[in-house]
Amino acid sequence: MCSGIEYQGEMHLWSDPEVRLPVQLKNGDLSWLRWGARHGIESPFYQGPCARLESIKMGKWDRYQPKAVKIPMDRYMERDAKNKPYWVKTEPELVLQGLVATWQGEQRIYVVTVETPAEFQHVQPRWPRVIGPN
Repeated sequence: MCSGIEYQGEMHLWSDPEVRLPVQLKNGDLSWLRWGARHGIESPFYQGPCARLESIKMGKWDRYQPKAVKIPMDRYMERDAKNKPYWVKTEPELVLQGLVATWQGEQRIYVVTVETPAEFQHVQPRWPRVIGPN
């Protein structure tokens, strides 16, 4: 699970109930969307900040007309079993894969997750999917 990103010197943390993440548009511009849906707050969206790649492929997200997008970032944060932040810096051209979910005109952004690479198994069992710019 992804707990935050840093983008252009600003922190965007899941712990902020109003947090928005940047979405890279095809023309190079950015759009900012509300990140996921809070646990314990009624919403038509799936609760949490992430979407498992496996559940996307299985069609679990189909009712939200899922759209794959890129989330630009300078680094991202995971929390370990003791809730300690673990920041991961990436190469400048890399982005997180995101999923935009739409319900009755409202949109939310979710970070797509995959199984954690072996070198980070000590941190979290799920990991953001990092992709290239193309």
